[in-house]
Amino acid sequence: HGGMAEKQQAQYEPVAEIGVGAYGTVYKARDLQSGRFVALKHVRVPMTEEGIPVSTIREVALLKRLEHFDHPNIVRLMDVCITTATERETKVTLVFEHVDQDLKTYLEKAPAPGLPVDTIKDLMRQFLQGLDFLHVNCIVHRDLKPENILVTSGGRLKLADFGLARIYSSQMVLTPVVVTLWYRAPEVLLQSTYATPVDMWSVGCIFAEMFRRK
Repeated sequence: HGGMAEKQQAQYEPVAEIGVGAYGTVYKARDLQSGRFVALKHVRVPMTEEGIPVSTIREVALLKRLEHFDHPNIVRLMDVCITTATERETKVTLVFEHVDQDLKTYLEKAPAPGLPVDTIKDLMRQFLQGLDFLHVNCIVHRDLKPENILVTSGGRLKLADFGLARIYSSQMVLTPVVVTLWYRAPEVLLQSTYATPVDMWSVGCIFAEMFRRK
């Protein structure tokens, strides 16, 4: 563990705090090896008697597998580092590619009367391509909202914060932050069984917001 922790500390130099979400603080950092900016997310994983929970290892392994496809509409997970480990919890740092703005900011910055129809069509096409890729790989996002849909300066849309439901649910217990529920499907709110259609509910909400900007 020690070696990994030192490597992580040495390789990534935090530059600024991007935001505090329900899943902990996100930092913008510089990767000293490549010189590129990355986004660091620190998550705490409660330990079981066997060590790191198998569900967590599975989730991270699946995310790493998705990397091989290098899908243009998915935020890349570039590295996973274990920073500290105690008997009670392990701190894991997820290193993602850094994208300057989220869809919420992008919509707020759009001049009146709002986004042109062609731009909305283009963003929705990218949105659905990214989501289809997740669904084909058996990942239900569950928490799509403008804050975790990123838009690059060149207009490429990328989905973030997916595939870590178990890591995040353990984190949620530890972090008292109000979670946005506006975009969630009824079956998620009611905590009944759900599948890929819950994401389509969120897609509809976000599609409407692109037009109405609220």
